Amino acid sequence: MIHFYKREMALDAVPLALSVLVRALAIYGKWFLSRPEVSTPLNSWSRLTEGVYLYKKGLSPYDGVVFHETPLTLVVFSALGCDPATLSWLFIIGDLVTGLILFKVGEIVSRQTLLAEDAAVSGGLYHSEAKSLLSSLATSITLPRLMALAYLINPYTIASCSAMTSTVWTNLLLASFLYSLVGGHMILGCVSLALASYQSLYPILLVIPLTLSLYQQRPRLSTVLTVISTILTSLCLLQVISFQIMGSWSYLTSVYGFILTVPELTPNMGIFWYFLTEMFDHFRVFFICTLQINLILYVAPLSIRFPDQPLLLSSVIIGLIAVFKSYPGVGDVGFFLALLPLFSNLLPFMKQTFIILCMLIFTTVLAPIAWQLWIYNNSANANYYFAINLVYSTAQIFLITDLLFGHLKRQFHLKNGFLILEKVDKNGEKPILYLK
Repeated sequence: MIHFYKREMALDAVPLALSVLVRALAIYGKWFLSRPEVSTPLNSWSRLTEGVYLYKKGLSPYDGVVFHETPLTLVVFSALGCDPATLSWLFIIGDLVTGLILFKVGEIVSRQTLLAEDAAVSGGLYHSEAKSLLSSLATSITLPRLMALAYLINPYTIASCSAMTSTVWTNLLLASFLYSLVGGHMILGCVSLALASYQSLYPILLVIPLTLSLYQQRPRLSTVLTVISTILTSLCLLQVISFQIMGSWSYLTSVYGFILTVPELTPNMGIFWYFLTEMFDHFRVFFICTLQINLILYVAPLSIRFPDQPLLLSSVIIGLIAVFKSYPGVGDVGFFLALLPLFSNLLPFMKQTFIILCMLIFTTVLAPIAWQLWIYNNSANANYYFAINLVYSTAQIFLITDLLFGHLKRQFHLKNGFLILEKVDKNGEKPILYLK
């Protein structure tokens, strides 16, 4: 057994070293530093360095229209400096820590899944035909490794780290949140969620799966009140610290107002910029409200439908945020894709996997080509680039719906077996499962 684990660790060291090497080479070569698919007005390294320069000169970076990071980020990088050769390793280490946390998440989830399925089998909750769907002991070894590698060798997360975007730190906080979610660590989960929401606002939606998860462990009203009060207290404390740093509340408009009102229409891999560019100004407020509320509307029905699956609910919300946030980057999608090994048992029930994979590959390759033709060669226009954005976002939506349907179908077969869908009614038709 000892020799087995040593061999497995040696095999893991190769992709781990490769992920570090690729990140270092990409940073040195500045491959992704200014790519619109990777860097956005909210996470751009160049904008951060400009804000730090203004702050050190005694000027407020929030007086202009360039800097949109939080005051804590401003202070931290003012203290660390903005030398890319030095800080690049800080971003690489941040990604490695995220991969390690996801490894721990995989360990906890695999162990909990085995225990839950053993208890369900002992209690007679699963059909005898569903034995092939149950997790095996090998899952406890393979799942943590897949989680770490899915993040560390993911091209999207590599690009995000290589561009030295602040998405690296958002992903780290989200990984810490997921670790707290599956491990039942209330304080760490609340603080991680508060910090992630402080930085990019949208993660506050994850308060619902966190509350559901902790409530399942301690079904009392005090649990809900404690979670909400802890998160609100942490957010208020962060805002007070930010006020003390800047001496005013002007940063609120430049950070959160910028996220909500979308005043800058720099092209990215999202859908906001094109809609707001093409529409008349007097419709702008209506469409901004519609686009922002659109994301919130999914949370309630999903929470009602999957209250006993907080991990699935959190992953789906993270995926929806990556699609519908106002300034998305590929690093957001990369983190969501890194969570898919958690649901590898749903793969036999997912029917659009090949189509989704092709859509993501094609759009990833074609997006830089369309950008080159539009901006530099002047032989295309914004429609070409947005068409790729639209297919890219559609692929993520397909993946989310396929994931949800796969979960429902697996749960159905676990409880009812397989033959029930093979029975023919009096009209000669077989039953069909629907996602509702």
